[in-house]
Amino acid sequence: MYFNASVILVLVSLTLYVYWYLKKSFSFFKKLGIPHLKPSFLFGNITDVILMRKSMAEEYADLYKKLGPHKFAGVYVAKEPSILVRDPELLKNVLVKDFDCFNDRGFPVDSNAEPMTAYNLFFMKGDDWRNMRMKLTNTFTTGKMKMMFPLVNNCGKKFAQIIEKISSDGSFDAKEYATRFTNDIIGNCAFGLEIDTNNANSESKMSGKKLLEFRLATLTRILRVQIPAMLTKILNLTLMDLKTQNFFGDIIHETITQPEKNQVPQNDISDLMKNLRYNTIKKSQNIEDEKDLQKLLDQIGGEENETNLKATNEIMAAQSLHMVFFMAGYETASTNICYLLLELAQNPSIQEKVRNEINTVLSTNDGQLNYDDLKKMTYTDMVIDESLRKYPPLAVLFRRTSKNYKIPDTDIVLPADTPIAISSYGLHHDEKYYDNPEEFRPERFTEEEKAKRPSFAYLPFGQGPRSCIGARFAKLVVKVGLIHILNNFSYQVSPKMQFPIEFDKSLGLLTPSSGILLQREKIC
Repeated sequence: MYFNASVILVLVSLTLYVYWYLKKSFSFFKKLGIPHLKPSFLFGNITDVILMRKSMAEEYADLYKKLGPHKFAGVYVAKEPSILVRDPELLKNVLVKDFDCFNDRGFPVDSNAEPMTAYNLFFMKGDDWRNMRMKLTNTFTTGKMKMMFPLVNNCGKKFAQIIEKISSDGSFDAKEYATRFTNDIIGNCAFGLEIDTNNANSESKMSGKKLLEFRLATLTRILRVQIPAMLTKILNLTLMDLKTQNFFGDIIHETITQPEKNQVPQNDISDLMKNLRYNTIKKSQNIEDEKDLQKLLDQIGGEENETNLKATNEIMAAQSLHMVFFMAGYETASTNICYLLLELAQNPSIQEKVRNEINTVLSTNDGQLNYDDLKKMTYTDMVIDESLRKYPPLAVLFRRTSKNYKIPDTDIVLPADTPIAISSYGLHHDEKYYDNPEEFRPERFTEEEKAKRPSFAYLPFGQGPRSCIGARFAKLVVKVGLIHILNNFSYQVSPKMQFPIEFDKSLGLLTPSSGILLQREKIC
């Protein structure tokens, strides 16, 4: 009897302590006078994400809508308070003007447990990030993209050959075929490898998908759940799948760190990584490239500082992992292509207008595509930009204050280490900036229309120094792929396609949970 009473007393005490602790945690915004939503007891304001009932993109877009018309407001991510920034002018401060206060994303990564993730440019912090970003800015430039264009173009030709083999009578999954194309790009441009694009289940493709899985372990790390380092190691709670990281690391060891095996320069990402590894980077002579580097220097301040970070094999692998994760690679470009095809299939007049522009430009060069031709296809650019608006790859951006920060035009001071969230998906579907946002209308991106809205109301790849370094290359991949498969084929929505589109809840990116089913017809 006494034992039972003791157990009950302990349980009651623990319950009261948890209640007190959570209530104390949930008083953050009230003390600062920041508008916020009432949190649930355990999950804060992101219950549906934690229970995997809704994608992160949709959850934050819903929070964005609920918190209007506030320029910024409070959101509890489980028990941790986070500031959701909604105003484009304030976003300019966060992403560019006051970058010194928001220079880290804030994801906790143990460099001993998963060095490839910790040394990935996306997760790197402080001076290490700053110096690596400067080096990569000098390698991933307009001039370098032009050098890699022949490789991308050859992959585009193979993409068209795969589409050619599809039966015109049946449906096909645009996502599946677009993934084969971008997988080919990864193999050729990032690793110098030939990929069997006819194989729907190639090892690198499956590894790429596993790399991006939004696992329970990933969720616990993103939510900054405080788990002892030893337990994290025992339970293998790495941010990204460790086995898959090792798979890409082995490829990098073969293709980048042993230059004697590849004596002939391929002008691909692996060559650029070798230059970084062996300190043979040459200063660009391209005026546009110099402007890119100077813009970055202006935003992050000063010149390159020496750090203890050296371009080791692990760091090179981490940067190439970054290319797989954020550059054109696996999900970003492939999902953009499949969404593009879906929208064009639903809007035949837009599809025809794009095709006519492609044919007109190609006709001046005997039907062959060269790099300079891409600049002439301005309407195609608008179509791609509109697709990125409606389906932004980076649907949610994260930052974290590195020191106390006074929000402009207020008396509110955010303490250091306060998380910041930005819903790109919410911004892109805000009627304040895009009337009838569900309508697919490329004309939103004429120069006249763009001038009418704030520039920071469009963030498909983020903005500022920590924007996606591979955004330009990703758009190059999408544009080349689209040109090759739209030139000779028209597309219609399959009767089997189900609407509305449901987004995958197990991935951190905005990807469909089921197939994008289309039909194609050969154009003579």
